[in-house]
Amino acid sequence: MQPKQLYGLLLLTASAIFIALSTYIVDQREQTLLLQFGEPIGVIDESGLKFKWPWQSVERFDRRLLLDDSPPNEVITKDKKTINVDSYTRWRINDPLRAYQTARTQEGVAARMQDVVRGKVREVLGQHTFSEIVSGGGEAKLRSELMAKIRDRADEGVKDYGIDVLDVRIMRADLPQENSDAVFERMKAERQRIAKEYRSEGEEAAREIRAAADKEQKVVLAEAYKRSQVIRGRAEAEANRIYAREYGRDPQFFAFLRSLEAYRASIGQGTQLVISPSSEFFRYFEAAK
Repeated sequence: MQPKQLYGLLLLTASAIFIALSTYIVDQREQTLLLQFGEPIGVIDESGLKFKWPWQSVERFDRRLLLDDSPPNEVITKDKKTINVDSYTRWRINDPLRAYQTARTQEGVAARMQDVVRGKVREVLGQHTFSEIVSGGGEAKLRSELMAKIRDRADEGVKDYGIDVLDVRIMRADLPQENSDAVFERMKAERQRIAKEYRSEGEEAAREIRAAADKEQKVVLAEAYKRSQVIRGRAEAEANRIYAREYGRDPQFFAFLRSLEAYRASIGQGTQLVISPSSEFFRYFEAAK
């Protein structure tokens, strides 16, 4: 390769490197801060291709609405109960220069903002009792008021950071795990006590129903027995009347019929009787010879 061609190639390479180090693109979702030796010299918030000196650098910040979902925050309520509050924050960077001067990076300013919000959550919720926080107050509007108050105080607390806190939402407010277990055990014991009361009431009602049923059964059986005895008595009276009438017509036939009935009732298969053959009981057998 000739010296002229080599110089041209080196010049082309140096130009490419210079252009690469001197240009950058600003996305429409970003706002950038131009730095020279670590010191900010300008804010670029218009998107497109931009130019800078090679020794200058760019720090990028998001211009969109951001969401911060911080870990649960431990809060001591007015009635001295410890709760874990899970919340999230919507925020935006409105001044990248202040954000850079505060924490250098977007992640750093987000951490600063998170500390402020968590402190305001503890400050505001600590002025109310656990039941008020969970139930939302008498008209169920307290929780909305608390979130608005936390948002306003947090936004005031981060003004110097170059950011705006637009919304703070409480997703959950729970007791710590050990407290939750204790509450669950108390609820379980209470439900068991109520169930025991219901079972006792049910057993008492069952005993009353069984006693009433037994009494009714005895009454029904007694009434049925009474009616059966009346019917039996009437039947026997009618039978005796018929017997008496027939006896009057033919006493000998009636005596013979009653003797047959006596034989049937007293003499069965394999029956042994010790009685005199000349007894009045066998007089019809004697007559049959």
